[in-house]
Amino acid sequence: MAAAAVGRDTLPEHWSYGVCRDGRVFFINDELRRTTWLHPRTGEPVNSGHMIRSDLPRGWEEGFTEEGASYFIE
Repeated sequence: MAAAAVGRDTLPEHWSYGVCRDGRVFFINDELRRTTWLHPRTGEPVNSGHMIRSDLPRGWEEGFTEEGASYFIE
């Protein structure tokens, strides 16, 4: 599942999400104060398609197309 498919409207009530530096998306059950790597509706892990790399200049990150090609974002 792409990050574009993840939004507050796709999450159950009392859920939010965050994105780690490596592009993995985690989900937060704000009511129970618990986190999970799996989307609460689909049960599948989600990746944002973006990754912050330490070898890039500050403010830059690497993204990936659906086909797996990398590109850079400032």
